[in-house]
Amino acid sequence: MTAAVIVLTLIVIAVVAAVGMIYPVSYNGLVRARQTVADAWAVVDIELQRRHELIPPLVQSVQAAAIHERRVLDELVARERSAAAAAHTAAARSEPEQQLAASARAVVALREMYPQLDSQANFLRLQHDLAITEDRISAARRFHNIKVAELNRRTEAFPSNLIARLHRVEGGTYFGAP
Repeated sequence: MTAAVIVLTLIVIAVVAAVGMIYPVSYNGLVRARQTVADAWAVVDIELQRRHELIPPLVQSVQAAAIHERRVLDELVARERSAAAAAHTAAARSEPEQQLAASARAVVALREMYPQLDSQANFLRLQHDLAITEDRISAARRFHNIKVAELNRRTEAFPSNLIARLHRVEGGTYFGAP
């Protein structure tokens, strides 16, 4: 064997070894990224559920003091039901959850028009819990969207994009609700 054949054989072996190592590393990275997005969405979903649990007692608390604001309360209840009925995916939940958050802020804003709400410990506790929940939703949403961006980069960048297509790994969906 000549030196050229030996060098060529070594180059072919090195290329095959590199491809053999890149494939599982890329595939495992895609699987890990996809699972991280799913885990991040689960945290968002838990926080959204917590918000849904706070709405009925908040409505009851405000109803007595703000009898004239029935429309605002009815709108909050309708939007809560709409958001709860949406599929548990980022794409399906973004818009209804955004509307629900706006309605919840409107109900909490009634406090300015009805100072007697300040004397209700239950309302104040619910308002505090809702504010904390909104902060937690926002943090979970940011984390979820960061992980979606990482997954999307992996499904679009070479060589993992080839492996993503082969295994039908799709990019994630951002969750846009505040």
